[in-house]
Amino acid sequence: MNNYILSKKLFRNELSTFYSFLIGFIVALFVGSLILLIQDKNPIDVFSLMLKLSVGSINSLSNSLNKAIPLILAGLGISIINSVRLWNIGAEGQIFMGALALNFFYINSSIQNSTLYIFLLLTASFIGGSICILIPALTKVLFGVNEIITTLLTNYIVFGLTIYLINGVWKDPASLNFPAAAYVNESVYLPIIVGKLSSGFLICIIFTLLAFYIKDKSVFGYEMRIAGGSELTAIYAGISAKQKAFLAMLIGGGFAGLAGGIELLSQTHRVSTGISQGFGYTAIIVAAITGMRPLGIFLVGCLFGALTIGGSVIQTIGVSSYIAEIIQATTLFGALVAQFFFSYEIKKKVENG
Repeated sequence: MNNYILSKKLFRNELSTFYSFLIGFIVALFVGSLILLIQDKNPIDVFSLMLKLSVGSINSLSNSLNKAIPLILAGLGISIINSVRLWNIGAEGQIFMGALALNFFYINSSIQNSTLYIFLLLTASFIGGSICILIPALTKVLFGVNEIITTLLTNYIVFGLTIYLINGVWKDPASLNFPAAAYVNESVYLPIIVGKLSSGFLICIIFTLLAFYIKDKSVFGYEMRIAGGSELTAIYAGISAKQKAFLAMLIGGGFAGLAGGIELLSQTHRVSTGISQGFGYTAIIVAAITGMRPLGIFLVGCLFGALTIGGSVIQTIGVSSYIAEIIQATTLFGALVAQFFFSYEIKKKVENG
Protein backbone atom coordinates (compact mmCIF):
# COMPACT_ATOMS: atom_id res chain seq x y z
CA MET A 1 0.00 0.00 0.00
CA ASN A 2 1.38 3.36 -1.02
CA ASN A 3 1.05 6.31 1.33
CA TYR A 4 2.37 9.85 1.23
CA ILE A 5 3.64 11.48 4.38
CA LEU A 6 4.61 15.04 5.21
CA SER A 7 8.16 15.15 6.49
CA LYS A 8 10.22 18.03 7.82
CA LYS A 9 13.40 18.61 5.86
CA LEU A 10 16.61 17.84 7.71
CA PHE A 11 18.45 20.68 6.00
CA ARG A 12 17.01 24.04 5.06
CA ASN A 13 18.51 26.68 2.79
CA GLU A 14 19.84 29.56 4.90
CA LEU A 15 18.31 32.03 2.45
CA SER A 16 14.89 30.35 2.52
CA THR A 17 13.39 33.13 4.64
CA PHE A 18 14.54 35.74 2.14
CA TYR A 19 13.25 33.69 -0.79
CA SER A 20 9.93 33.21 1.01
CA PHE A 21 9.56 36.94 1.54
CA LEU A 22 10.46 37.62 -2.09
CA ILE A 23 7.89 35.11 -3.32
CA GLY A 24 5.26 36.55 -0.99
CA PHE A 25 5.99 40.11 -2.14
CA ILE A 26 5.75 39.12 -5.82
CA VAL A 27 2.42 37.38 -5.15
CA ALA A 28 1.23 40.50 -3.29
CA LEU A 29 2.15 42.76 -6.21
CA PHE A 30 0.29 40.42 -8.56
CA VAL A 31 -2.84 40.44 -6.39
CA GLY A 32 -2.60 44.20 -5.97
CA SER A 33 -2.29 44.61 -9.73
CA LEU A 34 -5.44 42.55 -10.31
CA ILE A 35 -7.39 44.71 -7.86
CA LEU A 36 -6.15 47.89 -9.53
CA LEU A 37 -7.08 46.58 -12.98
CA ILE A 38 -10.59 45.83 -11.72
CA GLN A 39 -10.74 49.49 -10.63
CA ASP A 40 -9.59 50.59 -14.12
CA LYS A 41 -6.24 51.78 -12.75
CA ASN A 42 -2.87 51.13 -14.36
CA PRO A 43 -0.82 49.10 -11.83
CA ILE A 44 2.49 50.36 -13.19
CA ASP A 45 1.39 53.99 -12.81
CA VAL A 46 0.06 53.42 -9.29
CA PHE A 47 3.10 51.51 -8.04
CA SER A 48 5.44 54.02 -9.65
CA LEU A 49 3.64 56.84 -7.86
CA MET A 50 3.79 54.95 -4.57
CA LEU A 51 7.53 54.48 -5.03
CA LYS A 52 8.08 58.13 -5.91
CA LEU A 53 6.03 59.49 -3.03
CA SER A 54 7.55 57.14 -0.45
CA VAL A 55 11.27 57.24 -1.33
CA GLY A 56 11.56 59.74 -4.19
CA SER A 57 12.89 62.64 -2.10
CA ILE A 58 14.63 63.24 1.21
CA ASN A 59 11.39 64.31 2.89
CA SER A 60 9.36 61.39 1.53
CA LEU A 61 12.09 58.90 2.48
CA SER A 62 12.23 60.50 5.93
CA ASN A 63 8.48 60.05 6.36
CA SER A 64 8.75 56.39 5.35
CA LEU A 65 11.57 55.69 7.80
CA ASN A 66 9.74 57.54 10.59
CA LYS A 67 6.73 55.31 9.93
CA ALA A 68 9.00 52.25 10.05
CA ILE A 69 10.34 52.98 13.56
CA PRO A 70 7.37 51.63 15.58
CA LEU A 71 7.01 48.67 13.20
CA ILE A 72 10.64 47.70 13.70
CA LEU A 73 10.77 48.17 17.47
CA ALA A 74 7.50 46.34 18.09
CA GLY A 75 8.58 43.61 15.66
CA LEU A 76 11.86 43.20 17.53
CA GLY A 77 9.96 42.85 20.79
CA ILE A 78 7.74 40.18 19.27
CA SER A 79 10.81 38.29 17.99
CA ILE A 80 12.50 38.31 21.40
CA ILE A 81 9.39 36.84 23.02
CA ASN A 82 9.14 34.28 20.24
CA SER A 83 12.64 33.06 21.18
CA VAL A 84 10.94 31.14 23.99
CA ARG A 85 8.20 30.00 21.61
CA LEU A 86 5.62 32.47 22.89
CA TRP A 87 3.54 34.97 20.94
CA ASN A 88 2.90 38.61 21.77
CA ILE A 89 -0.34 39.90 20.24
CA GLY A 90 -0.34 42.89 22.62
CA ALA A 91 2.28 45.11 21.00
CA GLU A 92 -0.43 47.62 20.08
CA GLY A 93 -1.40 48.06 23.72
CA GLN A 94 2.25 48.17 24.77
CA ILE A 95 2.87 51.02 22.31
CA PHE A 96 0.02 52.98 23.90
CA MET A 97 1.19 52.11 27.41
CA GLY A 98 4.69 53.33 26.58
CA ALA A 99 3.26 56.68 25.56
CA LEU A 100 1.06 56.83 28.67
CA ALA A 101 4.01 56.08 30.97
CA LEU A 102 6.11 58.73 29.24
CA ASN A 103 3.38 61.34 29.57
CA PHE A 104 2.79 60.45 33.23
CA PHE A 105 6.49 60.92 33.97
CA TYR A 106 6.53 64.15 31.95
CA ILE A 107 3.66 65.87 33.77
CA ASN A 108 5.06 64.85 37.16
CA SER A 109 8.67 65.90 36.64
CA SER A 110 10.82 68.75 35.42
CA ILE A 111 14.48 68.36 34.41
CA GLN A 112 16.44 71.24 32.90
CA ASN A 113 18.90 69.11 30.95
CA SER A 114 16.85 68.24 27.84
CA THR A 115 19.14 65.37 26.76
CA LEU A 116 18.85 63.70 30.16
CA TYR A 117 15.13 64.42 30.24
CA ILE A 118 14.56 62.76 26.85
CA PHE A 119 16.57 59.73 27.97
CA LEU A 120 14.50 59.39 31.16
CA LEU A 121 11.24 59.86 29.26
CA LEU A 122 12.13 57.12 26.79
CA THR A 123 13.22 54.90 29.68
CA ALA A 124 9.79 55.48 31.21
CA SER A 125 8.17 54.39 27.93
CA PHE A 126 10.23 51.19 27.90
CA ILE A 127 9.17 50.45 31.48
CA GLY A 128 5.56 51.24 30.55
CA GLY A 129 5.63 48.60 27.81
CA SER A 130 7.06 46.08 30.26
CA ILE A 131 4.35 46.90 32.82
CA CYS A 132 1.71 46.41 30.13
CA ILE A 133 2.80 42.82 29.52
CA LEU A 134 3.48 42.08 33.20
CA ILE A 135 0.12 40.44 33.96
CA PRO A 136 0.17 38.23 30.82
CA ALA A 137 3.75 37.24 31.72
CA LEU A 138 2.84 36.37 35.31
CA THR A 139 -0.27 34.41 34.36
CA LYS A 140 1.72 32.50 31.75
CA VAL A 141 4.61 31.42 33.98
CA LEU A 142 2.54 30.87 37.14
CA PHE A 143 -0.65 29.35 35.78
CA GLY A 144 0.09 28.48 32.16
CA VAL A 145 -2.59 30.84 30.81
CA ASN A 146 -2.42 31.23 27.02
CA GLU A 147 -0.37 34.38 26.34
CA ILE A 148 -2.05 34.98 22.97
CA ILE A 149 -5.39 35.60 24.68
CA THR A 150 -4.05 37.67 27.59
CA THR A 151 -1.83 39.93 25.47
CA LEU A 152 -4.65 40.49 22.98
CA LEU A 153 -7.16 41.39 25.70
CA THR A 154 -4.65 43.76 27.30
CA ASN A 155 -4.83 45.88 24.14
CA TYR A 156 -8.46 46.72 24.84
CA ILE A 157 -7.77 47.55 28.48
CA VAL A 158 -4.95 49.96 27.63
CA PHE A 159 -6.89 51.55 24.78
CA GLY A 160 -9.82 52.10 27.14
CA LEU A 161 -7.47 53.64 29.72
CA THR A 162 -6.14 55.98 27.03
CA ILE A 163 -9.66 57.09 26.08
CA TYR A 164 -10.47 57.69 29.74
CA LEU A 165 -7.38 59.82 30.36
CA ILE A 166 -7.55 61.99 27.23
CA ASN A 167 -11.24 62.65 27.88
CA GLY A 168 -10.68 63.24 31.58
CA VAL A 169 -7.77 64.31 33.76
CA TRP A 170 -5.30 64.65 30.87
CA LYS A 171 -7.61 66.41 28.44
CA ASP A 172 -6.07 69.57 26.98
CA PRO A 173 -8.40 72.57 27.60
CA ALA A 174 -6.98 74.18 24.45
CA SER A 175 -7.84 71.21 22.22
CA LEU A 176 -11.27 72.62 21.25
CA ASN A 177 -12.99 69.63 22.87
CA PHE A 178 -10.85 67.20 20.87
CA PRO A 179 -9.90 64.17 23.02
CA ALA A 180 -6.15 64.56 23.46
CA ALA A 181 -3.63 65.39 26.17
CA ALA A 182 -1.62 68.59 26.18
CA TYR A 183 1.44 68.83 23.94
CA VAL A 184 4.86 68.17 25.45
CA ASN A 185 7.34 71.03 25.36
CA GLU A 186 9.52 71.42 22.27
CA SER A 187 12.60 71.00 24.45
CA VAL A 188 11.91 67.25 24.63
CA TYR A 189 11.19 66.75 20.94
CA LEU A 190 13.56 64.22 19.42
CA PRO A 191 16.12 66.02 17.21
CA ILE A 192 15.87 65.80 13.43
CA ILE A 193 18.75 64.07 11.62
CA VAL A 194 18.05 65.08 8.02
CA GLY A 195 14.94 66.17 6.18
CA LYS A 196 12.13 65.09 8.48
CA LEU A 197 13.90 61.99 9.82
CA SER A 198 13.73 61.75 13.60
CA SER A 199 16.74 60.70 15.64
CA GLY A 200 14.43 57.96 16.85
CA PHE A 201 15.64 56.09 13.76
CA LEU A 202 19.15 55.98 15.23
CA ILE A 203 17.66 54.56 18.44
CA CYS A 204 15.89 52.02 16.25
CA ILE A 205 19.20 50.95 14.67
CA ILE A 206 20.82 50.61 18.10
CA PHE A 207 17.97 48.46 19.41
CA THR A 208 18.04 46.32 16.25
CA LEU A 209 21.69 45.53 16.94
CA LEU A 210 20.85 44.99 20.61
CA ALA A 211 18.08 42.54 19.73
CA PHE A 212 20.43 40.73 17.33
CA TYR A 213 23.01 40.42 20.10
CA ILE A 214 20.47 39.27 22.69
CA LYS A 215 18.91 36.65 20.43
CA ASP A 216 21.90 35.31 18.50
CA LYS A 217 25.11 36.15 20.35
CA SER A 218 24.41 36.27 24.09
CA VAL A 219 24.24 33.48 26.66
CA PHE A 220 20.77 34.72 27.59
CA GLY A 221 19.63 34.28 23.99
CA TYR A 222 21.02 30.74 23.92
CA GLU A 223 19.21 29.95 27.15
CA MET A 224 15.98 31.39 25.75
CA ARG A 225 16.22 29.09 22.73
CA ILE A 226 16.87 26.08 24.97
CA ALA A 227 13.95 27.04 27.25
CA GLY A 228 11.64 27.51 24.29
CA GLY A 229 12.73 24.31 22.57
CA SER A 230 12.23 21.79 25.36
CA GLU A 231 11.42 22.22 29.03
CA LEU A 232 13.06 18.89 29.85
CA THR A 233 16.26 19.92 28.07
CA ALA A 234 16.17 23.24 29.93
CA ILE A 235 15.86 21.42 33.28
CA TYR A 236 18.73 19.11 32.38
CA ALA A 237 20.86 22.16 31.48
CA GLY A 238 19.94 23.91 34.73
CA ILE A 239 17.91 26.61 32.96
CA SER A 240 14.67 27.94 34.40
CA ALA A 241 12.29 27.98 31.44
CA LYS A 242 9.73 30.05 33.34
CA GLN A 243 12.30 32.66 34.34
CA LYS A 244 13.54 33.03 30.75
CA ALA A 245 9.96 33.28 29.45
CA PHE A 246 9.13 35.96 32.03
CA LEU A 247 12.20 38.06 31.25
CA ALA A 248 11.73 37.66 27.49
CA MET A 249 8.16 38.95 27.76
CA LEU A 250 9.20 41.97 29.84
CA ILE A 251 12.00 42.87 27.41
CA GLY A 252 9.77 42.37 24.37
CA GLY A 253 7.03 44.52 25.89
CA GLY A 254 9.62 47.18 26.66
CA PHE A 255 10.70 47.35 23.02
CA ALA A 256 7.10 48.02 21.95
CA GLY A 257 6.66 50.57 24.75
CA LEU A 258 9.76 52.40 23.52
CA ALA A 259 8.12 52.60 20.10
CA GLY A 260 5.22 54.48 21.69
CA GLY A 261 7.60 56.85 23.46
CA ILE A 262 9.50 57.65 20.26
CA GLU A 263 6.24 58.15 18.39
CA LEU A 264 5.10 60.66 21.02
CA LEU A 265 8.34 62.64 21.13
CA SER A 266 8.87 62.67 17.36
CA GLN A 267 5.48 62.58 15.63
CA THR A 268 2.31 63.25 17.65
CA HIS A 269 3.95 65.19 20.55
CA ARG A 270 0.99 64.35 22.77
CA VAL A 271 -1.09 61.39 23.87
CA SER A 272 -4.06 60.72 21.61
CA THR A 273 -5.68 57.78 19.89
CA GLY A 274 -3.35 58.51 16.96
CA ILE A 275 -0.23 57.38 18.86
CA SER A 276 -0.47 54.08 17.00
CA GLN A 277 -2.25 53.40 13.74
CA GLY A 278 -2.20 49.64 14.05
CA PHE A 279 1.60 49.51 14.29
CA GLY A 280 1.50 46.72 16.85
CA TYR A 281 -0.60 44.48 14.62
CA THR A 282 1.42 45.21 11.48
CA ALA A 283 4.57 44.44 13.47
CA ILE A 284 3.33 40.86 13.87
CA ILE A 285 3.32 40.56 10.07
CA VAL A 286 6.80 42.09 9.85
CA ALA A 287 8.19 39.69 12.45
CA ALA A 288 6.47 36.61 10.99
CA ILE A 289 7.62 37.30 7.43
CA THR A 290 11.26 37.51 8.48
CA GLY A 291 11.28 34.37 10.59
CA MET A 292 11.79 36.56 13.69
CA ARG A 293 15.27 37.66 12.57
CA PRO A 294 16.17 41.16 13.88
CA LEU A 295 18.05 42.34 10.78
CA GLY A 296 15.25 41.09 8.55
CA ILE A 297 12.70 42.88 10.74
CA PHE A 298 14.65 46.11 10.29
CA LEU A 299 14.68 45.82 6.48
CA VAL A 300 11.08 44.65 6.08
CA GLY A 301 9.94 47.27 8.60
CA CYS A 302 11.49 49.96 6.40
CA LEU A 303 9.72 48.50 3.35
CA PHE A 304 6.37 48.41 5.14
CA GLY A 305 6.91 51.97 6.32
CA ALA A 306 7.33 53.02 2.70
CA LEU A 307 4.24 51.00 1.72
CA THR A 308 2.21 52.79 4.41
CA ILE A 309 3.28 56.22 3.23
CA GLY A 310 2.81 55.31 -0.44
CA GLY A 311 -0.60 53.84 0.27
CA SER A 312 -1.77 56.95 2.08
CA VAL A 313 -0.80 59.41 -0.67
CA ILE A 314 -2.20 57.52 -3.68
CA GLN A 315 -5.67 58.52 -2.53
CA THR A 316 -5.01 61.73 -4.45
CA ILE A 317 -5.55 59.78 -7.70
CA GLY A 318 -8.66 58.01 -6.44
CA VAL A 319 -7.01 54.78 -5.29
CA SER A 320 -7.93 53.41 -1.87
CA SER A 321 -5.14 53.47 0.71
CA TYR A 322 -6.15 49.92 1.62
CA ILE A 323 -4.14 48.67 -1.35
CA ALA A 324 -1.04 48.98 0.85
CA GLU A 325 -2.65 46.86 3.57
CA ILE A 326 -3.67 44.27 0.99
CA ILE A 327 -0.05 44.07 -0.19
CA GLN A 328 1.19 43.69 3.39
CA ALA A 329 -1.28 40.95 4.27
CA THR A 330 -0.81 39.06 0.99
CA THR A 331 2.96 39.25 1.39
CA LEU A 332 2.60 37.51 4.75
CA PHE A 333 0.30 34.85 3.34
CA GLY A 334 2.54 34.17 0.36
CA ALA A 335 5.69 34.12 2.49
CA LEU A 336 4.20 31.69 5.02
CA VAL A 337 3.07 29.32 2.26
CA ALA A 338 6.53 29.50 0.66
CA GLN A 339 8.21 28.87 4.03
CA PHE A 340 6.08 25.76 4.45
CA PHE A 341 7.40 24.30 1.19
CA PHE A 342 10.95 25.25 2.10
CA SER A 343 10.58 23.47 5.45
CA TYR A 344 8.59 20.36 4.54
CA GLU A 345 8.51 17.79 1.77
CA ILE A 346 6.10 15.06 0.72
CA LYS A 347 7.62 11.58 0.79
CA LYS A 348 6.25 8.36 -0.53
CA LYS A 349 5.96 5.67 2.10
CA VAL A 350 5.72 2.06 1.01
CA GLU A 351 4.07 -0.41 3.38
CA ASN A 352 4.12 -4.15 2.79
CA GLY A 353 1.07 -6.24 3.25
